[in-house]
Amino acid sequence: DFRMKLLASTTAIARCLTLLFLLFTLAACTSTQDLCEEGVSLQLAQHRQATIRDLSYQLSFQIPEERTADVPATEQISFSLVRATDVVLDFRESADKIHDLQVNGQPCPYRVVSDHLLLPASSLRQGPNQVDIRFTAGNQSLNRRDGYVYTLFVPDRARTVFPCFDQPNLKARFTLTLDIPAHWRAVTNAPQLASPAETDSLPDGRRLCRFATSEPLPTYLFAFAAGEFSYTYFEEYRLGAYHRETDPARVAQLPEIARQIGFSLRWLEEYTGMAYPFAKYDFVVLPGFQFGGMEHTGATFYNDNTLFLPPHPTPDEELRRTELIAHETSHMWFGDAVTMDWFNDVWTKEVFANYFAAEITAPLFPSLNHDLNWLKTYDAAARSQDRTEGRTSIRQPLDNLRRAGLIYNPIIYNKAPVMMRQMVRLMGKEAFQRGIRRYLQQFCYGNATWDDLVAIFDAETPADLQAFSREWVDTPHWPHYQASSFLDGRDGSPYGFIQLSAAQADSLMAYWPSESDATARQALLMNLYENFCAGTLSAVRWMEFLLPMLERERDLLTASALVGYLGEPLRLTLDAQLAGDEEVTDRLWTLAEAHPLPSVRTQLLRQLMRQGYSPRLVGRLYQLWLSASDARLSEPDFTTLAYELAVRLPERADSILALQERRISNPDRLRQFRFISRAVVADEQARDTLFRSLASHEARRIEPWTLSLLYYLHHPLRDLSSVKYIRPALEWLPDIQRTGDIFFPANWCSSLLSGHRSPEALCAVETYLQEHPDLHPLLRNKILTAVYFLQRRE
Repeated sequence: DFRMKLLASTTAIARCLTLLFLLFTLAACTSTQDLCEEGVSLQLAQHRQATIRDLSYQLSFQIPEERTADVPATEQISFSLVRATDVVLDFRESADKIHDLQVNGQPCPYRVVSDHLLLPASSLRQGPNQVDIRFTAGNQSLNRRDGYVYTLFVPDRARTVFPCFDQPNLKARFTLTLDIPAHWRAVTNAPQLASPAETDSLPDGRRLCRFATSEPLPTYLFAFAAGEFSYTYFEEYRLGAYHRETDPARVAQLPEIARQIGFSLRWLEEYTGMAYPFAKYDFVVLPGFQFGGMEHTGATFYNDNTLFLPPHPTPDEELRRTELIAHETSHMWFGDAVTMDWFNDVWTKEVFANYFAAEITAPLFPSLNHDLNWLKTYDAAARSQDRTEGRTSIRQPLDNLRRAGLIYNPIIYNKAPVMMRQMVRLMGKEAFQRGIRRYLQQFCYGNATWDDLVAIFDAETPADLQAFSREWVDTPHWPHYQASSFLDGRDGSPYGFIQLSAAQADSLMAYWPSESDATARQALLMNLYENFCAGTLSAVRWMEFLLPMLERERDLLTASALVGYLGEPLRLTLDAQLAGDEEVTDRLWTLAEAHPLPSVRTQLLRQLMRQGYSPRLVGRLYQLWLSASDARLSEPDFTTLAYELAVRLPERADSILALQERRISNPDRLRQFRFISRAVVADEQARDTLFRSLASHEARRIEPWTLSLLYYLHHPLRDLSSVKYIRPALEWLPDIQRTGDIFFPANWCSSLLSGHRSPEALCAVETYLQEHPDLHPLLRNKILTAVYFLQRRE
């Protein structure tokens, strides 16, 4: 305890000295206007953190039912200044959207500088200040759909909607009022002050929803949703669900979802020794939501197709949903209660969320091998970037929040938990838990850095965590090992790449079925796959191994991994060696019909839908789709199959799409189908026109739908006709990063390039990179990661 008190005191003194140094340095050498570059620079953020205290926002939005109409808004920003100085607000909208701005009750001669509103020191004072603004809300991060609207502000997008201090270490209390159509419901971070029936009525069929004041939040966690939502409250778990789902089978899953959220909350309370740190917990299920989920305090948002499972889910689908729920719930403590100081440490909230997601999920699926699942989930996903030229360190430098979204990648979500598990082994589980509890106690409702946490852990263990951190966190750690013998090749557990010779790989594949330990078998399988990726194994040799192994495999998770590894060699069946190979697809079809594991039958059928091209297989798939009666497939599966068949059978595309459209009754899914199906028509000129439309941000607003559309424009069967799209799509990438959400640039690159394997496509990418040497390194990494399999040569 004495060591921790000393550590806390030392940390507090160091921070005070740092802030004083920043105050004097910034005052001496930098004018406030110089800080007003595009975005939110680290220097501006440090200046504001040093001068602003006691921050709060009172916000009011008038949301029209018509999604293209303006959104009138007002806000009152209250804060204290350490000293009288210019104040810089962030607002990435045109100046004409500000209609009135007063400071301390008086008109203020503010200036618009880049993405900012500069309030002069002459209008402000040391101590309390109040800024009142009447404005039209920006639309970029007001995601407005037919019948509903929701916000998504991570990492720095609050400033695209309302003026604010858009940085994570200026936490504030938010008080929200929404003026909405009377038949809509609304939800935000804090509880509603009255039930919908008792809220203020307004003329013209509208009403006010007033909400309590939130706990301290960074702007990226402030959120609201409003629209035609159904609502269910689960008394046992004290949480509510908002959704637009009309399928009774999907709605029937809500109690199980609520149970898993309730379990996650209780588990975290017991582990951390800290009660749930916010006033309420609701979740909102949104069609077309950009992410799987987003941890808005008290109002977690989920993508509908991620949260609702098909009628016969595979174990992987069930695990992924539970892990997602546990991930977002863990964020309430890690990210929400304690927030990173700057987005270079955004990975610190994700490492905890995924590390604890695995811990929470394990007792909910006691029959599964969770060490195997860990390798299959986190270790394998981390390798997907580490094996490429786009690899990065876990912690990456960040000079401006406008580039914060580029930091998000598989490394911070998947390699960071691999690192964390290694660190727990190094320091011990008990010491780790003590450190976690002290971390939460010390920084609750505040901000912390990774170095703050390492300092706390250092007080709990004699291990050299500083050296550990330098190796794992601050460098692109992807070690290579040369297998000197077959036995070396069997050591599949170290993180990194074990290079095998062709003979060693053959020996390992012959040995693999005899390995009795399922976790070891998964590690060996991953090692073999890495050697396939590196070219040691050809697609033919890899397929020759996978097929018989899959036929005899009975472990659910191992079989699922084998099916997953079929994807790339099946993709290569378009090459000369395997083109039209009916024998391979016949064997897979037989397995999809008769494998003893039902989940494998479903997974194989989905693989064949995506990657099978032989004429006999296409005929079988068409008959399966026409009957629409196979219990293995859900409505979204049949919709995907309709897209695939429209590409494979262009002469029947119009009739296939017309029939599938008639089958869809849910209005949100119907809008999704009409959006995506434009990419699978037979008319190449129509596809050309559709592709050109993607230059506009408005055409890309619903990002998951856009990514599916882009994939089908670049479908493997159309790779040569779509090569012409690659250069312009890459040219748009900086604008996609500027206007899109955090995962969009990487997913754009993946959807753009995953269907291509031709030399012409690789040439287009390499030429673009050569001609753009100044492309930001983090953006370049997205391309280098996505181009990996295009670079691979048989």
